[in-house]
Amino acid sequence: MIEFDQITTRGGDGGETSIADGSRRGKDDQLIDVIGEVDELHAALGLYKATLQDKKLREEMDWIQRRLLCIGGMLAVPPDHSAYNQIERIDEKSIAKLEKSQKAMMKGVNLPPYFVTYGGSEQGARADWARAVCRRCERRMVALIRNRVMRDLAPAQQFLNRLSDWLFIRARQEDGLLD
Repeated sequence: MIEFDQITTRGGDGGETSIADGSRRGKDDQLIDVIGEVDELHAALGLYKATLQDKKLREEMDWIQRRLLCIGGMLAVPPDHSAYNQIERIDEKSIAKLEKSQKAMMKGVNLPPYFVTYGGSEQGARADWARAVCRRCERRMVALIRNRVMRDLAPAQQFLNRLSDWLFIRARQEDGLLD
């Protein structure tokens, strides 16, 4: 756990920020952009989670948000840094768990044979908004992986891909498209 004795450091006033290894990057650097996308997704999921009453679903959302923190660590700690092997990373088990959850939800959802419009319910709209943020986050991560040859992030990208599917099905559940 990181302890903060202050938040304002003025270190970013010149348009740069630090990643976990202490190296400085421009705030417009592609890596920093993806870290910001993951943070925005975490916030969008938090807004959706705040509306949920179901304890089990809230716990699953918390697990997903913690996976996003893992993705943030994978982004902020370079693979050649000594701390990289100490951070928790997204793996096949995380991807499979999310996919299994999404498939279980699909059993109770009646998807129409046409494109849906969003906003059938407030909670559904929040899940759809989080899904749109997730898709943008994934697109930016794909670009980062390709442009910087950061193949170690592939499981994180796959997790985001599954998460957007999960959120689509959640939104349809929230909108009442049930079997």
